[in-house]
Amino acid sequence: MSTTNVQALPNVRGRMSYTEFGEGKRRREHLKNGTDRIAAQMGDAPSREDFITYCENQRYRHSNAVNQGYEVRVSWATDELNPNKPDDVQRAMEYAYLLCHELAPDSPCWVTMHVDGEGGCVHAHATIANHDLRTGQVINKDDTSLYAPRVQAVNDRLSREMGFQVLGADRDKSVWAERRDTFDYDSFDRHLGDKVASARDRSKTLDEFKRNLGYEGVTLKETSKTDKKTGEVTTGWSYKAVDEWGPKRRTRKRRASNLADDLTKEGVEAYFEEKQRQAEAQAEAAQTQPEPATEPEVTAEKPTHQDSPADSSFGTYFVTESDVEQMAGDLQRAHIGRSREQGKPFAGERYDRLMEAERHPDEQLARLRAEVDAARADFHASKRQVEELRRSKCPTLLQGAWLLAKTGCDARDPVSRMMADMTAMMLREMIRRFMQEQLERQREEAERRLYESRANMWDAEKRLKAAEKAVGDEDERERRERTSRFAKRAERKFDTVTKRQTEDDAQYQ
Repeated sequence: MSTTNVQALPNVRGRMSYTEFGEGKRRREHLKNGTDRIAAQMGDAPSREDFITYCENQRYRHSNAVNQGYEVRVSWATDELNPNKPDDVQRAMEYAYLLCHELAPDSPCWVTMHVDGEGGCVHAHATIANHDLRTGQVINKDDTSLYAPRVQAVNDRLSREMGFQVLGADRDKSVWAERRDTFDYDSFDRHLGDKVASARDRSKTLDEFKRNLGYEGVTLKETSKTDKKTGEVTTGWSYKAVDEWGPKRRTRKRRASNLADDLTKEGVEAYFEEKQRQAEAQAEAAQTQPEPATEPEVTAEKPTHQDSPADSSFGTYFVTESDVEQMAGDLQRAHIGRSREQGKPFAGERYDRLMEAERHPDEQLARLRAEVDAARADFHASKRQVEELRRSKCPTLLQGAWLLAKTGCDARDPVSRMMADMTAMMLREMIRRFMQEQLERQREEAERRLYESRANMWDAEKRLKAAEKAVGDEDERERRERTSRFAKRAERKFDTVTKRQTEDDAQYQ
């Protein structure tokens, strides 16, 4: 799990000097021995000094700006990242670099790693230049806001994607059945919580829950708040009722979160969603349960929906023509760039296929969709076959044995009837064993086809996702190259301005 802290930097050079050598006695020792406290570092500039110079030169672009940059500190617990393992330090450095470009995608940054802090944990000092290369403006506003809640939210999201732990994510949710004993027997909170929990348990839907609250004498109030800086809207519940157990009869209210987590808006909605899922599962189980076969009946087969809630474990993946066209264009540009880097001609069969895909995205899209739909249809057909075999009881052959036994009753003498009954019983047992073995073989074959079709369906969807991931990786590489070009262009321009100012000063002296 990691924590974050944001600090404005009016003087980037001073802060970068601290992250390189430290302060006080430690700084003097490093300067004397020619060492530093940097465990690892990386950034968008050719060197550390070039990045500092770039940040200082922003005063010519933004004369009214107070800060040359911003620092985001990210610290990990020692049980998650070991400061003695170089791989963990490298992983943390790459994560801090990605976090900077999530917060300010078009601003250069420099990441410095330390493992010599007081807590002995791995932590990163990520410095972001106060300049947006795309808009030409300063950062820390709109989509580049470095407001602490936004930074923490982005850090939590990125931590989940990168496999890190999230602070507070594993906290157990409180339930009223356990929380009620923490309140006094005659307290308002305990009586109010009991009423809300009783109304919830008696209800089948959310609307019925609100009606039952009214019958219990409880008023539900929903409040929404909007964060002015981040624009995030949060909605919460509070309950209001008459306190008849206190020293004075009066109307009081409590936040739902102060009672228990399962009585909040999210908890109650999740309760009814789970209740609805259980009801649907029970209804489906009742429909699919085989009935005892007395006589064979011909029933019309009900159509099965492939994308019904019962098959929610297998999601669908959709792409559009614009996605295919953009993907083909990006792959074409990437192919040309890599061919030029390798000194090879880019024209060839691969280039022709990419051009054809870019000119006719509808055909490529139809081909990809047909491949996914065919795999999905094969999987669902195999699944239906398995379910039908599991429900099958072979009523036709059993009915034949039943008819044979019935005809034996028309025999004229007892011996004939007994022989007919014995023949019918043996025939029925032979047919039953034969059909049971055949059913087992068919079921095993159907289950094998089910697994194969499921793998084909997943492979088809993975190919689509892999194609989009390749495009995303190529976009990230191009963005980094563009950022590097912009930085070099800014440095050359600054050198030219400095040189001109030096020449003018020498001319007038």
